[in-house]
Amino acid sequence: MIGSMTAGCRNLGGVRVVCVCALSTLAVLPGCGERSTDASGRILNASVLGETGTHVGQFVYPRGMDLFLMDGRPMAVIVDKTARLQVLDLDSGSVVGAIKTPEWDQGMPTGLTVGPSLLDAQKQAVYVADTHEHRVLMYTLPLPFADEPGATEPAFAFGSFGREPGEFVYPTDIALRLNADGSVREIYVSEYGGNDRVSVFAVEHDDDGMGVRWERAIGVASETVDGSDDPRSLSRPQSIAIRRLADGSEELVLTDASHHRMGRFTLDGEPIAWIGSATDTDPRAMRFPYGLTLLDDSTALVTEFGGCVVRHLDLDSGETIERYGAPGRADGELATPWAAGVIDGKVVVLDSGNSRLQMFRASGITGEQHASSGGRP
Repeated sequence: MIGSMTAGCRNLGGVRVVCVCALSTLAVLPGCGERSTDASGRILNASVLGETGTHVGQFVYPRGMDLFLMDGRPMAVIVDKTARLQVLDLDSGSVVGAIKTPEWDQGMPTGLTVGPSLLDAQKQAVYVADTHEHRVLMYTLPLPFADEPGATEPAFAFGSFGREPGEFVYPTDIALRLNADGSVREIYVSEYGGNDRVSVFAVEHDDDGMGVRWERAIGVASETVDGSDDPRSLSRPQSIAIRRLADGSEELVLTDASHHRMGRFTLDGEPIAWIGSATDTDPRAMRFPYGLTLLDDSTALVTEFGGCVVRHLDLDSGETIERYGAPGRADGELATPWAAGVIDGKVVVLDSGNSRLQMFRASGITGEQHASSGGRP
């Protein structure tokens, strides 16, 4: 087994809140025929939450986000380049949890996933791709609150630096495959930095407790700029999710960021389809897709770091349905966004380069965020 529980690290005390600046009124859902963007792609009627800074409720280049419900209320958990995890109530604009990861000397996390806790499937937890510390952390929700968050030990952690099976260079995201009873069966971890693969770990329980065991890897590190050297080639797989199809089968969906495309794989690692191409010169082609969220209507939101846009596409056809956003600093414009999701009918975008969230309703998005993407009960 790899990984172990950390005793006495689950602080589930009373929740305190702090309000966040710049929460404007949410836009009314556009009516039939009304556009969500203008001719330039700028999002219309976007509301802004957050600003640049180091106080609770402010952000310093946030690079990870997931959405979830807590006591029926829509929440976002966000990690930024101060190594802080903050939980925001999206209805009130309040911060209800704030901690720091234990160590950040080498760098900060880039990926978050909310799902069932490994310790108790009836509770939610946030899984952290602690990128530059070469490991995965798990914190049980709700997070404690502090005006000046300090280093907080996780409830569970695994991983170390290396290139052997089960080791990490720079982990970027986590996806959870669940059993029928809602408990976690497998943990999928994407990474880059020479490994450029998705590692699959089985969750095991025995007389010594609970741990994870490396099972297999999906994908191989690419040696070409366009991924043409192998059908499984990956170059910075930034985000991953498990997709459950109507017939009950499952597949792995990922963003192959430096190849400017998305991939669909069987859970055994065989390629099913690629969406996008590194050689596509169309100005509207996919550019550095970092974020991925599956919706329950067989569509997905892909957040493009390089394109400064959120793309809504059909997973089966690969066709783009709509694009939201344009480069810039004004409301409705995006700067190097890292993630997006949908909760309670609202699109929430992590506008990283502007150190804020933007929220809006889009007439073309009717699906909700899928459980296998994280963040849903």
